[in-house]
Amino acid sequence: MLWHEEAYEDKFAAALLKSVRPEDCVWDIGANVGFYTEQLAAVSRQVVAFEPITENFQHIQARRLPNVDCRQLALGDRQVQVSMCKAGPYSSVDSCANAASLSQRETVDMIPGDSLVDLSLADLSMPDVVKIDVEGFELEVIRGMRNVLSSVRAAFIEVHFGLLEERGMRQAPAEIVAELKGLGFNTVKWVDASHIMAVRGEV
Repeated sequence: MLWHEEAYEDKFAAALLKSVRPEDCVWDIGANVGFYTEQLAAVSRQVVAFEPITENFQHIQARRLPNVDCRQLALGDRQVQVSMCKAGPYSSVDSCANAASLSQRETVDMIPGDSLVDLSLADLSMPDVVKIDVEGFELEVIRGMRNVLSSVRAAFIEVHFGLLEERGMRQAPAEIVAELKGLGFNTVKWVDASHIMAVRGEV
């Protein structure tokens, strides 16, 4: 069974899936083992699943969903290699300092989402809808793909308050909302206590 958060995510999941149209391309950023990837693939033309951790990435690939494009990348606000802590569904860049051994770490490629457009990757479809779940690095991902987000119809973000506070970024949730409003989304609202929905025009 694919990993999934507690039931509190159900409202977020329903809003996300309702926003997707059959002709859409969806970017699943921080795809993990593919819980949302699989559901999004069932209702869209294509899903581009971004997941840097090898074990999780291979889990998605093993499902062989014909309309899923798997990319073993972490998105952020700069191009660099980073060390991530391998902790199953909670894999994270920031928690890696607490990893007990090198076996708990993996070096992954990070790249700004906008760089994917700049590289003119002909085989990469641009998104109509974006889902972001990146364990406390939401703000960096958004700032690294402002150009991409300026043309998407809807964006759905999980905000990890505890991890942001650990990073000294207590104001990040408000900054995320401000970034989304600055990108021209007509509606930016909290679906529940930790998930944001940003919509441009009608969903």
